[in-house]
Amino acid sequence: MIDIKIQRSLTSKKIKALYDDYLYEKNYSGEFRIVLPKEIEKYRFGVLAELLQFLITLNNKYIVKEIKLSIDSAEDLDKVYEQEFIYPIVSLFWNSTKFTNSKGDTIKDELRSLQNDFFIKMNSFQRLKSNKSLLINIDHFSNSKGLVKLFENSNGFNENEEQIIDVIKKILKKNILTYNFNNLTEFESILLDIGAIIYELIKNTFEWGKTNRDNVPINPSIRGLYLRFHSNMYENIIEDFKDTPIEVFLKEETIQTKCVTDYKKIDYLEISVFDSGIGFIDKFQDKDDLDDITILKKCLVKNQTSSTTNLKSKKGLGLDRILKTIDQKGFLKISTDKYIAYRNMIKDEYTQVDINNLTDLIIEDWNNNNFRSTSNKKLSGTFISILYPFNYSSYQN
Repeated sequence: MIDIKIQRSLTSKKIKALYDDYLYEKNYSGEFRIVLPKEIEKYRFGVLAELLQFLITLNNKYIVKEIKLSIDSAEDLDKVYEQEFIYPIVSLFWNSTKFTNSKGDTIKDELRSLQNDFFIKMNSFQRLKSNKSLLINIDHFSNSKGLVKLFENSNGFNENEEQIIDVIKKILKKNILTYNFNNLTEFESILLDIGAIIYELIKNTFEWGKTNRDNVPINPSIRGLYLRFHSNMYENIIEDFKDTPIEVFLKEETIQTKCVTDYKKIDYLEISVFDSGIGFIDKFQDKDDLDDITILKKCLVKNQTSSTTNLKSKKGLGLDRILKTIDQKGFLKISTDKYIAYRNMIKDEYTQVDINNLTDLIIEDWNNNNFRSTSNKKLSGTFISILYPFNYSSYQN
């Protein structure tokens, strides 16, 4: 069995190395065992999303026979469930994989109880440790055990946009932005827009992320929302994102003068919405003979009208509203199919999106390769993440 060890000191660079070692540079014929740590020592922007996308992609290519948790006791297992990675990973592999502890003992019965407890916490919007929130739908579970009632039930998606926006606002106020009251004050003016953006993104996981191109349900399937408040030392986060577009973003003069505190820290909010589906390109590639990036852009804007295919009926992800809301302040990252795209909203400020002239819609290639796909490897799922840094003037020691 081939072991893949997820390190406690996980970073984006180390996740990229996992892709190189197990998905890109070699082909394996054996089965895999994933070894998970007790904890991830530090969460940075994108770490959870990138870990989930790696495991979803791995699971679609190979057989994952075992998930081994680096724990020895029931107390250790309880502590693991304070970590945001555990619930979605266990849920993803629940029906297909053996779960063990460091001694090799089977622990699925113990996990079942903890999974149920976590699901109840999600559904009741209880506060989790470390200023974070997870709201995750598990499509291969029963509706009563897998669907977050705020978003969906057996009758389908909750179309009450106002209700969802109101709950998201309450979660942000009561569970996430509690570290510094002035962060919330700064964020207050865009809370409604953030709630509406999350509503649109989550709704589209329901419409796009559950089935393949032939509308056959994907199994296993996880979809959801991850919110987390981060407070990191500025030098450390620069080092973690060295030689990436986020390093460039964090070194913008606006960030350095307005967002880095006297204590050389930076506070920011992460918003990630994801699904384990086949990705935008495979889902909507069709006889219109559109290039991949045009398809990606069409999926990101609202009210498609130019296509005669299934793109026509889709609402789109409301990119225009996202860009307007985080203009001159935020960073947007989109990972789907063979592409990782981004927009630095300080460098490239908002301009209104013309759906009839998408060549003017700015999105950049994370890999700095002008979206040439011949060298890119296909990823599973779609992950859309927003980084919103807070002004240092609102910092209180």
